[in-house]
Amino acid sequence: MKTITATDTDSHALIAAFPLFANMEADLLNGLIVSGRIQHQEKGSLVMSQNQPFTRFYIILDGWCAISKNNRDGQESILQILNQSEFLPEPELVSKDVCPFNVQSLTPVTLLMLPPNLVRNALQHSAAFMRNMLAASARRNQELRDHIEQLTLRSAEERVGRFMLQIRSQTNKRSLAVELPFDKLLIASYLGIKPETLSRTLQIFKERGFTVNRNHITAPDVEYLCNFCDSTLADQCKHAHTDECPNPFYSGKS
Repeated sequence: MKTITATDTDSHALIAAFPLFANMEADLLNGLIVSGRIQHQEKGSLVMSQNQPFTRFYIILDGWCAISKNNRDGQESILQILNQSEFLPEPELVSKDVCPFNVQSLTPVTLLMLPPNLVRNALQHSAAFMRNMLAASARRNQELRDHIEQLTLRSAEERVGRFMLQIRSQTNKRSLAVELPFDKLLIASYLGIKPETLSRTLQIFKERGFTVNRNHITAPDVEYLCNFCDSTLADQCKHAHTDECPNPFYSGKS
């Protein structure tokens, strides 16, 4: 683990450009950034621990993290996966005594650490920051509802297809290739299927023209994965509700 300040020019510009800080008052934003520290953690690091006190508010600058929870028997369930510009924890949880979940890095991650009291102060004094945080929280809650729907109502093929589209949408690229950011055992756990079911499902995709080379997957055409789109992913896609969208549910075509 390596920690540096967040005040160098490149880091300051990167952080200030995040949607979470859009239209925020310059003095409050600068105060947050000056107080922040950038931390690099290796894959598998425990960022936050269930039932442990909160000491930091985090924003993911790069990499992937998982929110998970342990039951009484010690079994772990992955609730959400988060990547760049997502924050931890939810603002309303910062005032609680302990963290209700675990947060673990799924890849090497770069995190911006902020003192919780300064985050609370910024929320109280910046209407823009409050609006941005509420919008981000609402989107995350919708993503959690979508994930629950996937687990309860969708087939293994639909879950895997939607997951690949989700990963592709996170890169803001409309390309044939999808690079799975973490191992397939963890992906299977997140999707609520067995590892062997994931392997069989990927074989089905191969039979339909996909190329699967370990974690590198290439679709037969750029529009194939769009068949697995839902309202949450459509809201994140610049092609949705335009003539360029191939999915009839989200196309702008009359």
